[in-house]
Amino acid sequence: MGKIISVIAMMPWYVSVFLASCGAIAGDYMGKLWSVNHKNSFFLLAIFGYLWSGFFYLPALLKKGLVISSVIWSVVYIIGFLVIGLLIFKEPLNVRQIIGIVFGVAAVLLLSF
Repeated sequence: MGKIISVIAMMPWYVSVFLASCGAIAGDYMGKLWSVNHKNSFFLLAIFGYLWSGFFYLPALLKKGLVISSVIWSVVYIIGFLVIGLLIFKEPLNVRQIIGIVFGVAAVLLLSF
């Protein structure tokens, strides 16, 4: 396990954070599929996506601080789950929810600067 972590630690930190975000996005996607279909395979794939996320996120903390890594992870993650929810699953949002999402994304972006 140490060799794998050292290989991941050699990646640029932003690649590691991006891969971690993609793992969480994949976990959310599989989790949504599981909630619709109730197939155990989707449940297990969701867990795997979240494990993938942690696996790539933790080595990023060796190079960048928690705040910077978390904010960048959050921005990529927010974009990912918005795409999944709105474009793929066509989940409806009311005006108040849209305003909340806009303020939430703005807050995360403000924290990153």
